[in-house]
Amino acid sequence: MQMVLDTRFSNLEQLLDEVRFWDLDFRQMDAGSLAGYLRQLASEDVLIIYARFNKRLDQAGATPPGYRTFVIPGYGCHGFWWLGHLITRDDLLVFPTSNELQCASYGDFEVFTVSIPISRLEQLVDAFGSKSIPGNAEAVIRLNSTAANSLRHLASTIVCARGGGIDPALTQDFTERLVISAAQGYRKHPASPRKRDLAINRVLEYVRSTPEPISELEKLCRIAGTSERTLQYAFKERYGIPPNVFVKRWNLNSARRLLQQSSPAESTVTKIASELGFMHQGQFSADYKKLFAELPSTTLRS
Repeated sequence: MQMVLDTRFSNLEQLLDEVRFWDLDFRQMDAGSLAGYLRQLASEDVLIIYARFNKRLDQAGATPPGYRTFVIPGYGCHGFWWLGHLITRDDLLVFPTSNELQCASYGDFEVFTVSIPISRLEQLVDAFGSKSIPGNAEAVIRLNSTAANSLRHLASTIVCARGGGIDPALTQDFTERLVISAAQGYRKHPASPRKRDLAINRVLEYVRSTPEPISELEKLCRIAGTSERTLQYAFKERYGIPPNVFVKRWNLNSARRLLQQSSPAESTVTKIASELGFMHQGQFSADYKKLFAELPSTTLRS
């Protein structure tokens, strides 16, 4: 197994530039400096990632194409939202075949992701006679603490190996146990999204499809098709902030990307802020510094 990435990072842009195989769109939702660590290992039969972040993030994008991806929460993880499910440390996640990633992570986010080629996964399923591996949709499999800790320990042993020089037999044993755990623990349950989950999804669809989404709470309630109280509760439950603050911070992340992509000789902070609907420059700079721990002018210069 080969080490393809082993890095600490202090901003999302570094992460998004360096990560391989995944298509990621992350937005920072907690104020302050971001710190994170990422290690990726790859072989012909499996891709394994260890990731840890210290800030709340809105995570979207897609898992590696041609693979089925599993997630094991890390030892330091105390839960997160994934495709509308509230995840605990003893859950094993199976991504849908659509590869969709949609996650709201807290400041203690720590996970191991395991992506297995679909052809290899089918071989494993046939070899163990498992007919109940999750189908095309996502699945949350509740393990007992012993089984969950066993998978965590194997994953940790693999990703912590110096230079990725891990015994192939251990990697094979790990992937086999992972598939067996998914098959044995899987129970098919009909999806029944809650009213507040549907409301959040409508707002997220609006934000992700609109170049300059408006953070006015009344409009967000109309888009969500629900009351202000329900929408406020839904966003605070998932992201820890009200919906209007979520949209404002989403826009600040967009501004940060434009600032990093622009040249100080060709653009200004005022111009970029105005393009995204920030009309009060003093407030924009204050909000930006609070979220990213630096002034927008510093981002533009760097």
